[in-house]
Amino acid sequence: MVGKTPSRHPKQPNTSGRPWSGIKTGGFFVKKLSKSIGAVILGAALVAAGFATPSNAASNSITVAEVTAGGGGTQQIFSPWINSGSISHHAMFRALFKANADLTTVKPDLASGYKFSKDGKTLTITLKSGIKWSDGKDLTTEDVVWSMNSLLRVAKSNAIYVSAFKQIVGSEAVSGTNKTNMSGISSKGNEITIALKSPINTMIPVLAQFMILPKHVLADEDILKLDTNNYWKNPVVPGPYKVGTFSQGNFITLVPNDKFEGEKPKITEINIIVSSNLVADAKSGKLDYFTTNDPDTIRAMGSVTSFKGAPLQVLFYRYFVINPTTQFSSVKAREALKYGIDWNRLVPAVYPKLGKVINSGVTSGMPHHLASIPNYKFDKAKAIALLKEAKFDFSKTVRLRTYNQTQPAVMILMTAVAQQMTDLGMKVEFLPFQGDATTELWTNRNYEIALKGLSAFNVGEWYSEYSNPATFEKLLGAQPVYAGLNSKLLQATTLRETGKVLKDLQLQEQADLYKLPMHLLQQYVYISKRVSGTPTKWGNPLYVYQNNITSWSVN
Repeated sequence: MVGKTPSRHPKQPNTSGRPWSGIKTGGFFVKKLSKSIGAVILGAALVAAGFATPSNAASNSITVAEVTAGGGGTQQIFSPWINSGSISHHAMFRALFKANADLTTVKPDLASGYKFSKDGKTLTITLKSGIKWSDGKDLTTEDVVWSMNSLLRVAKSNAIYVSAFKQIVGSEAVSGTNKTNMSGISSKGNEITIALKSPINTMIPVLAQFMILPKHVLADEDILKLDTNNYWKNPVVPGPYKVGTFSQGNFITLVPNDKFEGEKPKITEINIIVSSNLVADAKSGKLDYFTTNDPDTIRAMGSVTSFKGAPLQVLFYRYFVINPTTQFSSVKAREALKYGIDWNRLVPAVYPKLGKVINSGVTSGMPHHLASIPNYKFDKAKAIALLKEAKFDFSKTVRLRTYNQTQPAVMILMTAVAQQMTDLGMKVEFLPFQGDATTELWTNRNYEIALKGLSAFNVGEWYSEYSNPATFEKLLGAQPVYAGLNSKLLQATTLRETGKVLKDLQLQEQADLYKLPMHLLQQYVYISKRVSGTPTKWGNPLYVYQNNITSWSVN
């Protein structure tokens, strides 16, 4: 979340940038601090919101705090090839297909239809005619072919696209240092033909998330730096909206795209802002839409009668990434963290009714969960014994890091974790990352343990992280075992095949413990009652689906 944090108080989280020290924890501490979060929110609500908004906002407009994982606002448009699902992505960008809220069934969008060959290894997609980019240029099959090849060249991308596109014939020849294209993608007229190495059960749902970008605008740009290109300040797009005003660091105003061939949007302006206090801004009428998984925001929004709230059943994981090149090189040292931290006490205390403790990517209660996975009941003595067996170097400081220091709940949980690690005899330095999480996690890698979140497209995305060359393979090196199993999971066509691969993935994950699953976290969407025409069923806010945005209207 981008925004201001409350001033520090002895019982509030430390966001000063200095390491934590002398923290007391245990049941009383967590209980007391989890209650104090509400006081932080309510106290902050008395302070002026203080964000910049358009001075001449139209009466037929809405204001949204655009969100990424964890909730909060953003002040720029991010590449949808990294994470899609924000309102700006819904409003401006388009894929070949439009997913329903379940993210598995689709309808036509840029494409009018598709068909697979009998063996499932050839996919033919027909592109609609007459679609224009917002600059008036035709959207063609060349844009689709260029976009799919470019996804495999960029420095930052979502694992679901990498995993799926790696199953296309000739994908191994494509890299950021060459201009070779996949031999398995070709086009003729309005048809695109994709040759697959093996049938892939998720290709169409993945293509419904993959936004097509304009070749004529971006082909000559540095593809390795696509995510920081000036294109994102005023992108050429095919959707119902385009950028009207981009006020750097303040707000973005979206206006109708007159080149859009579909239903014209009813709302004339969508103002995207940075909210320093979601609850206060919702109460004062300065905000019309946002999503969050912060428990105190959710609790406080219960008293905001001008908004409707809806829980979202999404697969949002929180977990620790372990740097195995440090004193946690032994799997026994990593296993000690599962026993030495009282997850079953901490998570419910900080996230009552929202958090669910997990020990696997396939969580308990999900199909194909492996019952043999330990529950990791808190056992301090066992954790210390495992550390000694691993010859853990207690003299070295453990750098514990988090990407989200603006949510009090996150900081309270991490503070309690730091204290329990200290109780095991470790020296712990707990600090928020100073730079962006992606760079800190995968390029700088100056940590032993780091918090990460993942709003997963499906359980396969959890496991595909291990073999993603843009993320975990930078930390772990090549992971051929995970890569092979992930390919089999994509190719599985029966429940039996899927179950077999997921069993093997869970066993491999438990053998390695490179990621330590902490908990799932429920999210909520909030929208002002003055806005109508919204979906009857909301989907995952970090993915694109049919949210009827052109039908939204202001009462």
